[in-house]
Amino acid sequence: MSHPDVAKNHWDGASSILTDGEERRVLFAALDSFRQYRRIAHLNVTHRRRQNFYALPSAEWQLLSAPPFNFLKTLERVDDAIDANADIAAEILETGLESFGLKKEPSGLNPFTWHGEAKSSDFDKARSTIRQFYRDWSSEGATERRASYGPVLRDIDGAFAKVADKGAIKILVPGAGKC
Repeated sequence: MSHPDVAKNHWDGASSILTDGEERRVLFAALDSFRQYRRIAHLNVTHRRRQNFYALPSAEWQLLSAPPFNFLKTLERVDDAIDANADIAAEILETGLESFGLKKEPSGLNPFTWHGEAKSSDFDKARSTIRQFYRDWSSEGATERRASYGPVLRDIDGAFAKVADKGAIKILVPGAGKC
């Protein structure tokens, strides 16, 4: 399928995904969720909390904005964290677009317009993906990695303790995709 909004794919499997309507819809929704991550996260997390905060009687929100609560400073720190996560979302989007040969700003109505495809459940997937990056690749996620993976790895070590060639062991990991 040739279209001016699709560049030469950098990945051979891209064409089969782009030609299957359902696969394309899922891909486009995922890409769009990463594109909109910053706006949606700020809206759902801090914007609404600020609105509710300022809807309080003046004496109450002034009390909560002063020490020891410093609620507005807390929201600022949350905004900074959202922005850091949004930078990761932007990199994921860029990599996805490049991998599938898609343009960042597709022109007009065509089968490869991926803007506006994300639904609320897709935003949850984007948030979850960013959380997994944090857990699996940051030094701050080490405690969670140990808690999540430690018991599984200990069980695997125990189950295969007598196997001499550990490289010959194959383990199916549900949800990991085709390897």
